Amino acid sequence: MKRNILAGAILILLAILTQPGLSLGATPAKPATVRVQLQDLPLLDQDGRQLRFKSDVIGDKLVAITFTYTTCTTICPILDSIFVKLQDKLPGRLGKDVFLVTVSIDPVNDIPPRLKSYAGKLKARPGWSFMTGNKVNVDKVLVGLDMFSADILNHTPSILVGDGKSGVWRRFYGFPSADKLLAALNELSAARSR
Repeated sequence: MKRNILAGAILILLAILTQPGLSLGATPAKPATVRVQLQDLPLLDQDGRQLRFKSDVIGDKLVAITFTYTTCTTICPILDSIFVKLQDKLPGRLGKDVFLVTVSIDPVNDIPPRLKSYAGKLKARPGWSFMTGNKVNVDKVLVGLDMFSADILNHTPSILVGDGKSGVWRRFYGFPSADKLLAALNELSAARSR
């Protein structure tokens, strides 16, 4: 058992270190501008409400998206803690002009009540949605965001920041600071007024 845990930890570390722009001791590189294909498929939020991913969840909003699952004990808690810090940096903005979205990569197990409990543990405030749903739909959404992994234990730590209105998306690999995510959101917001 200990050998499996150690082997898993080594694989995760190798996956992190082989991401573009990362090396031992380095901070995540400048975010890459990426193309995503937003699927307008029905998903469920933590309250069990059915929402279409492209039109209802993203719409024309400024969003940051992370990809986790509730039983993860390795990289997901780190990604979640980044979002906890980010929401604290958005007083008065979260749920108004900036939205946070966490998409479960384990929709079979992460049903809405489990996501609601998880959101409560993170003290997620209004404006931070947790999405799950039919596995086929969730997988298609993840493929469109280039975040699908057949093995959830081997998923890439990555956060997307984007503007649903302009279609500009940036991907942060690894574990960017909340300040870096906030700067990207502010940059996208400023571009709207130009």
